[in-house]
Amino acid sequence: MFNKMIDTLDEPLSEELIKAFHFELKSGVFENRANGYAIRDYKKRPNMVGMYETALPKEVPEKMRELLAWYHEIPDKTLSVMAQFHARYEALHPFQDGNGRTGRLVLFRECLKADLVPVVIEDKYRTRYIEGLKEYLETGKTALLEELFTEEQKEYAKKVDYFLGEDM
Repeated sequence: MFNKMIDTLDEPLSEELIKAFHFELKSGVFENRANGYAIRDYKKRPNMVGMYETALPKEVPEKMRELLAWYHEIPDKTLSVMAQFHARYEALHPFQDGNGRTGRLVLFRECLKADLVPVVIEDKYRTRYIEGLKEYLETGKTALLEELFTEEQKEYAKKVDYFLGEDM
């Protein structure tokens, strides 16, 4: 999935590309096939994020088109825009399973494309990440996500600096 993301950096973000990332993530997972989950296609059954309802399956294609149109209309992709896009994507929850992983890969990719330090949500910050998504679902604001994303960018930059260090 990561290699597919890197190999497609020159392509614009699209429904087809997001579905391709989902396919890379979920193909070959027996649980998905056994449960009848769509792979590389949008969900066929309603799902929830915790206690929050998400877009109904029949709404997903149109809402994804609207989200991508909104995103592509913004010329300057700032970290705030990335947080808004990510929160809106996760609120839609377009796939039956694998939404978070696919969404975080898209976030990483789009940061690279916008010449921003990528965001990688470390496990130790999972609770803060969930709180940020919850803030968006309840208020439409992304302040907590933006704060977390800024901190995660610093952590990522430190790791890159370590590997690019002069003492090798």
